[in-house]
Amino acid sequence: MFKRALTAVIMVAATVAIAPTPAQAIPPGDTLTVIAYYSDSSRQHLVGQQWSGCGQAAGQWGVATGYRQLFFPYC
Repeated sequence: MFKRALTAVIMVAATVAIAPTPAQAIPPGDTLTVIAYYSDSSRQHLVGQQWSGCGQAAGQWGVATGYRQLFFPYC
């Protein structure tokens, strides 16, 4: 019984120690988030964009449907 409990505690501690935080997926600092929308999967014809970040107002043009691609350029 003691051995199982000790093994469980070690496994939980190891999982907590190596688990990544959700914020690691967000680009740091001065970046602009741009979502580009294309008419088909070949991504040859851009039909719209949305953007936000860099301390500026969010904006968009065109249509916000279709095949998406994300970009994170620096400000």
